[in-house]
Formats: sequence, C-alpha cells, structure tokens
Amino acid sequence: MKKLYISIFALSLTICTFSQIDSQGLTVEDGKKAKQKLELNSNKFTAPAPLPIWSEDFANGIPTTWENSTVPWVYRGTSTSPSNSVGGQGAYSGINNSPATNNPISSPTANNGFLIFDSDYYDNNGVPGDFGLGIHATPHNGELLTEMIDLSTYSDVTLKMNSYFRTYAGQAFIDFYVGGVFQERIQVHTNLAVNASSSIDEVILARIPFSVVGNADVQMSFVFEGTTNSNNGFSGYYFWQMDDLELIETPVNMIEIEDVVIGGYWIDYINYSGSGLNGMIGLDYTITPASQLVNHPYAIEGILRNSGSADQLSTLKYEVYGAAGSYSGTSTPTNVNAYSATNTIDSMVVAATPPLSPTIGVYGVSIWGESDSAGVITTSSDTTYKMIEISEYIYGKDYGENIGSNGSHIGTYILGGVEDQNHISTRYEMYADEQLTGLRAYISDRSHVGAEVKAVLYELDSTATEPIFLAESDNYILTAQDLGSWVDIPFDGGIDLYSGWAYEFGIAGFVHPTDSAYVGTSGISLYNGEHSLFDELGLNTQSAGNPEWYYITATPMVRMNFDPGSANSISDMNQTIFTTYPNPTNGIFTIKLGEVANYDVTVINVLGQTVFSKTTKGMNTIIDLSSFDKGVYTVELKNENTVYTEKIIVE
Repeated sequence: MKKLYISIFALSLTICTFSQIDSQGLTVEDGKKAKQKLELNSNKFTAPAPLPIWSEDFANGIPTTWENSTVPWVYRGTSTSPSNSVGGQGAYSGINNSPATNNPISSPTANNGFLIFDSDYYDNNGVPGDFGLGIHATPHNGELLTEMIDLSTYSDVTLKMNSYFRTYAGQAFIDFYVGGVFQERIQVHTNLAVNASSSIDEVILARIPFSVVGNADVQMSFVFEGTTNSNNGFSGYYFWQMDDLELIETPVNMIEIEDVVIGGYWIDYINYSGSGLNGMIGLDYTITPASQLVNHPYAIEGILRNSGSADQLSTLKYEVYGAAGSYSGTSTPTNVNAYSATNTIDSMVVAATPPLSPTIGVYGVSIWGESDSAGVITTSSDTTYKMIEISEYIYGKDYGENIGSNGSHIGTYILGGVEDQNHISTRYEMYADEQLTGLRAYISDRSHVGAEVKAVLYELDSTATEPIFLAESDNYILTAQDLGSWVDIPFDGGIDLYSGWAYEFGIAGFVHPTDSAYVGTSGISLYNGEHSLFDELGLNTQSAGNPEWYYITATPMVRMNFDPGSANSISDMNQTIFTTYPNPTNGIFTIKLGEVANYDVTVINVLGQTVFSKTTKGMNTIIDLSSFDKGVYTVELKNENTVYTEKIIVE
C-alpha cells in the first residue's frame, strides 16, 4: 500500500502489448460471440506472420550458451517438480501469495517448458508465507544473457515473446549488448499498477534499438530488477515468466491497441468540469444508471500504437451487442507515424469514437484498431472485450462475482478483525443529481457470522489533505446467509448527491478479538488512487498508530444504490432490545430483556447451525453453552414480527 495519490499510466515508446482476450467482465461465450461478430462484420485482412530470424521455445531447457545470474532464472518443464501443469502456490515457489501467481504462463509451447524468475521465493529466503516481516532489505535481481545473435543484415527488428509478469516494486527490463558492450535498455510491462499482473497469455512486442540492429554480435539480457521500498524493506515481489521468444523483421504495417477505456479517461474527461472542489477524471463503470448516462455517454478510447515500419492511417472501432440492441462506431482516421531512428516520440495516438448511449440492458463490447495503407485495410489489432450494463438504479465499477481482472476469480480485502479497522472505498463521479439510498456490497465467505460492517460516504476535495466525511449507515450484522453474497445496507432516509461532485464511497469494518469481515474485489484500478483504504485506528504497522489513507489497486465490490424503495432504516435484525453478559463468557451467560415479553431464543454457531433453542418471557434468562466449542455464537430473539440479534464469545 502507498499513500493516496493519482498517477497517470506510464507509456513506453518502444514496447507494446496485446493479449488473446481481455476477459474483464466477459464469459467465454461472450468472447466467442464477439469474435464471431467481428469476423462476420469487419472487412479486414491481416498480413501473415513473418518468419523468425531467431527463436527459442525452451524445449530443452535454458540453452547452455546462455549466462544465468547467481540468483537464477529457472526452467519449468513437464519433468520438473513442480511442473508447469501444477498450480502450486506463489509462482511455483511454495510461497502462499495471491491467486494471480498460481498459474503457469499460457504460451503456445508452455507444455514443453518455460522460464521463470521467482522473486517471491528468493525475497522470502524460500520460507512459505514469510513476506512482509522486515527481512527483505536486499532485493533480488535476475539476469539471463543470450548467446551472440547475428543481426548484421537487418535494419529493423522486433522481439516477440510470451510474457507473464507481476510486480510489487520490481521491474522487468531487456538490456541489449553489442560485442559484449552494453548499448541500451528497454522496460517491459510499463502499464502495470502496483500489485497488478499482466495477462497470463500476453504477447510482448519490443522494438530492438536502432543502435543494436545491423550488428553480428548482439546479445539480449532479461533482467528482473527488485527495488527496495521504504515500507519495511519490501523488494520487487512476485515473478516474471517468459516463453516462445522470436526475433522477426519488423512488418511494414502493424497496429496495436492499449489501455482501452469506456469512461473518457484519456480525452473526453475534459468536457466535464466539476461543480464541487474536485475535477472529473472520467472513470470506467461496469454498471451505469440510465440517469447518469443521459449526461455522460460512454466514451470509448484507446491508445493506437504503430508497431510497423511505415506510417499508418488508423482508426479505433467498436461493436456492441446485447438483447436490447446493437451499436457500432469508428473514430476519425488519424495518422500514426512509425517509430524510427529519427522519430522516437510520436508512434502512438489516443483515438476516441463517437459517444455511446445504449438503452437499459447488458451488453458485450468489442474494441479494436485498424490501419489503412493506400485505401486498403492491411492489418488489425487484437480485440479488447468488455461487458457493460445499463441499469435503473445501480452504479458500479467491479466485474462481478465470477470473473475478475485477467480472468482470475474474485479476491478479498479485510474490513475488520483482530488487527484491522478499515474503510475500503472507491471514487464515484456524479453526472446527474441522485439520492443515495444504500450500499450494495459483496461479502466474502471468509467473513464471520456476527461481524459488523457499515456503509461510509466521503466528499472528495482536491483542496483538502484527505477525503471529508459525510455520512455512514447504521451497523449491519453479518448473518450466515450474507457470506459469499451481495448485501444491501440502506442509508436511513437517503443522502443527496450532486452532479459534478466526486465522492469516496464504500464499506467499513470494526476491530474485534475474533470476528473478521472481508469485502470482495474484482478488477484493478484505472490509476493509483482510484480505490482507497482508510486505516481508521492506525493499526497497520505503516500507520504507526495514526489514522491514514492509502490507495489499493484491487477494485472493491461496492456499488451505489439509487433505488427509492430501499431508503429505509436498518432492518429489525440489526436492532436489539436485550443484552448478554458476561461477554466474553466461559459458556454460561444471561440474556437480559428490556421488558417482559415472549420470545423464542436461538443460538447459532459460525456455520449457521442452531446449537440451542428455548422459549422465554422473563427479564433474565440463563443460557449454558459450556459443553460447546469455544468461539463466536449469534443469539437471536424472535417474536411474531421481529428478530433481534447479539453476538456472544465463548472462551
């Protein structure tokens, strides 16, 4: 985690990337449908792939002519344990880390082996789970140098390779040598946020520097460079996997598409001025109320990069398909100059299509780039696929509970527990006046029954040092039915939000000796600062006892609800008319009623199972759970119309 701030994506001039499918928000069937639609409706011709000048697929491991560093790159093959067919933990290191590191690279020849620099393993001295404990002051670097490659007869060469990379603070580079003398360095995966990973099937196209081509004694060195972070000495976490390297003569025509957005982040944001003390950034929303779309149509934009050797006239295109209708659009043709020895600054442009305003419904969106030479379409980029929904009342950014960023399943972020009391939130921008009636949040099944959470709302003010608190809901007590599900937490009476204002909105938890609450995450941030964590009590070691705001890169599954029918007070399940004492208890405790009444008493364990029940009407009722396991139990009192709950800790 870092301090909250905004940073625009870094854009490399010599690196471009594409993936077979960006499955953010799409199912496999959606992707197939989009691909079929493009093949039927797009009159394009893609030139055949050029034959490689040089290649290496690691079928026989790391070539003996290559030089490996003391902290080495490692070959993973079918006979290696763990093999490339085994998921493993971390990047095959046995380090228990995020799900994004649990898979081998998805390259055409992955089955015959691939290479990995396993920074997790080295940074943790091979001890599973031993990260973040202050033993990482010395980052680990890995270098792998190829044999001499003859490029003497070529003037423009591109390196094509499958690359799967994840970073915390480390970086991936390719160094180039001529005759054993260093010439130039280029960075790979420059568009990744902290803690983010590339697509598992991503292909990198790296232009060989012009100072290197034309020589007979060229070498490439693949460098994972860890960088020490000021917080606890963290070094360059995670991994770099690569496979199927090819040097090809740069094609005359080649166009690539990068960093596709649908909210106007690159260009369209400038058309909207903030009414409050904060400007409009133009964020992507996966679910948008029709009321917001009226004033802020989708603005589909992307970076078109000329990876060919000749200037190209290029366009950005999209097709939208759904049961409620279909749409298409094309940007104004723009000349994209070729990258060359004399032009190293303008080989890419940001292209924008006409605004898009679909009717209420769910849609798949296909977005790609095309380039035209002498009136004939000669090449097309790969296609980015997204899913959008136009709703009546829900405003959301996450990709849902099935698919997260890069095709991974949803993650989690802790809200409250033994050592945490966090607010997890994200920036929402208003393009129309609304009444916020509640929060819709996905509660991870890692949460405990009885844990408490609440909705929180802040105003974003660029003149202030941190978000300004506006409102919070009543506390909501999690039930067994809430775990692994969406819950709605209302704001009593609703809260007015105003067009042109930006808000920080999300969910908060509470510190507790046994109960923990987690919110789901699905997707990654558009920029560092879009999603936030507020350490309310300064419990994180980085906070040193002071309340502190940080940014996170995972998209929290927290959605605004504008449904006027949900502007009610918290349900009776989250009110109470009784107390329990002592709490914690050795198992024997008393239920004290506020008044004499008939109630059915039920005690439920953390699995949602009823372990005790009786009927009471007295002011004081003694319950004995001493024969049951230690843990947290939920005590429910029911009458004909109402359910009241409290939690009890049995020690």
